[in-house]
Amino acid sequence: MDEQFQNQQPNEEITPQVEEMNFTDKMTGVLTEPSKVFENVKIYAPKFVDWFVPLLILIFLTILSTYLITSNPEIKAEIDAKTRQASEERLDKLVKEGKITKQQKEEQLEEIEKLTSGPAMQIIQYTSITIFMFVFAFILSAVYWLIWIFILKGQGSYNYALSVYGLSLFINMIEVILVSIIALAMSKLINSFSVASFLELEKGTTLNYILSKINPFTFWWLYVVGVGLGKVYSVPKNKSLIAIFVLWLIYVVVGKFIPYLSFGT
Repeated sequence: MDEQFQNQQPNEEITPQVEEMNFTDKMTGVLTEPSKVFENVKIYAPKFVDWFVPLLILIFLTILSTYLITSNPEIKAEIDAKTRQASEERLDKLVKEGKITKQQKEEQLEEIEKLTSGPAMQIIQYTSITIFMFVFAFILSAVYWLIWIFILKGQGSYNYALSVYGLSLFINMIEVILVSIIALAMSKLINSFSVASFLELEKGTTLNYILSKINPFTFWWLYVVGVGLGKVYSVPKNKSLIAIFVLWLIYVVVGKFIPYLSFGT
């Protein structure tokens, strides 16, 4: 009897029962012990709350940040000046081509200023942010799932990628909060913690584009996503991290030649 008990005891120590993490544990753990969090997700399967709640919180913080920053008079003036400059450049081109007159140009500038400063534009902007962030989450998660399953030969469902993406958004939340505080404190339009955001560089240059992608929060986020995808799809950590950074580099290069793809991370 004693021998049987002794034989069973070591087995229990080797394979301890891992308790399922609640959402709060995952929220804090993804910032400190992402490997442990995603191992738990793999064992107990992804949950709807893993991606839906973080995405909702990030959307709320992004909209709130946008509202607070654009409510600052100095930042608002900076945004209006940039918007007017871009509109003038576009309309000046039409004037040179003979498609509109100078009078029509001024009339269109007035209309643009009315539209961009009204409450309707804010509603459109906030609605666009919400729709875009949901669509982006689904598409990027699908890309991750396809690559980690069919190229890296992992195993698991699409929902695992969605959970990894969602839980990693807590890193983005920290950046949004800090960027908002700094922007309001400096009364300057800052969109991220990238190097370019804190330097006075000419917009549209290659140097400005490259520096706009060098962001400590981006690298932190990529690391967590790489670790997470590796865990949930049973892909070696190093292989998964190399894949996520190569994928990001491809995005950076493609985004340089296709401007409308150059957003976020």
